[in-house]
Amino acid sequence: MTNNQSGFSLIIGLIILAIMALLGVSIMSSGVSSQKIAVVNQEDTMVFHAAQTANSSYVSTYYYDASHLVETAEDAYWDTLPAPKNGYVQCTNEFGDLVECDSDVRLESDKILKARVEAFYHDCETAALKCLGNSWDNTGLGCHSFQLIGEGNLDVNKNDVADVGEANTHIEEWVSAVRSCNKAL
Repeated sequence: MTNNQSGFSLIIGLIILAIMALLGVSIMSSGVSSQKIAVVNQEDTMVFHAAQTANSSYVSTYYYDASHLVETAEDAYWDTLPAPKNGYVQCTNEFGDLVECDSDVRLESDKILKARVEAFYHDCETAALKCLGNSWDNTGLGCHSFQLIGEGNLDVNKNDVADVGEANTHIEEWVSAVRSCNKAL
């Protein structure tokens, strides 16, 4: 008596092996896709924080160096329409300082993350807070409104251009600075 079922067992074994191989490939593909999604999320987070750093660096200069604010008011005053075409533009270096933009100014040691801020001066939005005449007068209370557009760019090929495939974001923020006009801005 011969057993004719040995070929059937081989076929079942090959089918199970093929199913296991397909399951393994599917799991690997899912893992690779998850990793790509995680990388994109990380890049988006990095450029968001770079843009926010640029805006925050501009705002923090108000407390120890008002020259950026004064230069913004002189160069990018948004008084009437049409708006100025270019604002006061500065980049943020690895120390969080505002500096002139050039290809070497980056946020970290790998030199691929770039942060810049473009600022516009809008004078005082509330007439009651203006000093006599304007918000630059030294006779009372003054306020100053600034529109900040922070940009973060993950410049992988270091060419200072936001290329396709490189993460890039913009954050618009409005800041009002109120202080006594008896003190220098």
